Amino acid sequence: MNGSSNSDLSPSSTLPIIVQLSTYSLVIILAIAHTILILIRPTLRNNKLNWFTINVCLTSAWFSIILLVMGVKQLLIEFHGFSCYIQTFLIDMSACQLMYAHCGFAISRLLAIVYANKPIFRSNQCLWFCIILGWLVAFLVAFPYLFLDSFLCFTSTQPIFLPYYTLITTLLLPIIIVTVCNGRTLLFVRNSTRRIHATNTGGQISHKRDVFLVKLTVGTFFSFIIGWSPSFIIQLFNKSSIVPTILNQCSQILPPLALLCDMLLLIFTNQPVRTILKQFTIKIFKC
Repeated sequence: MNGSSNSDLSPSSTLPIIVQLSTYSLVIILAIAHTILILIRPTLRNNKLNWFTINVCLTSAWFSIILLVMGVKQLLIEFHGFSCYIQTFLIDMSACQLMYAHCGFAISRLLAIVYANKPIFRSNQCLWFCIILGWLVAFLVAFPYLFLDSFLCFTSTQPIFLPYYTLITTLLLPIIIVTVCNGRTLLFVRNSTRRIHATNTGGQISHKRDVFLVKLTVGTFFSFIIGWSPSFIIQLFNKSSIVPTILNQCSQILPPLALLCDMLLLIFTNQPVRTILKQFTIKIFKC
């Protein structure tokens, strides 16, 4: 996601783009493969929590596809086509979709665990409501970019409030939602575990699983934020010209690496998926 409009790309500036394109391609392959694996296996498909995994995979693939196309256009010095308004809208919306996908999971876990006595919060309707709400919020948050000059529009007319609006809605608000919801959930689980410690082993196992899922979500969420924020903030406030070249290039490589890290975490921390992959690998080597 580099807004440079230079007509020439030096080898040093081309290398980060090639690394980005390669990593985004790998993320797309892993995300689609993981989604297909969950969908074709009934035991995985029937686990409601795996639908949040599918949501994160699809939003990661969508985000990667958009940035992959942008990177190819930049590598080929092709800056015509979509207007800067549509490009910025697509980038911000896809980033928001990934951020609010984690928010939807955090809210769903909060409702299902803290308010487990209410069946509606453990239903499929609540699950789909949280997923759809994340996509809707992402669209509405990015909607102003269709009409306002922004960080991909090479003009000096960008509204002063827009970078701060984006910073709040795309970064700070999701961080607050995920932190508050997961913090409340972990506190509830911790207190519940103390109450049932001496009498209910099954409850302990269930709570351990809940804690693991919450911690995994927090890990993937903040991994993406750490990798994506530097490049996003630099371009959001149009400060790439004052950032040292090496730091600017590193900030461009971090987002795809963070997405790749998230994909690997989702795949290799899912015990059933890991077992299936192990069996598949053994069959291949036996052949």
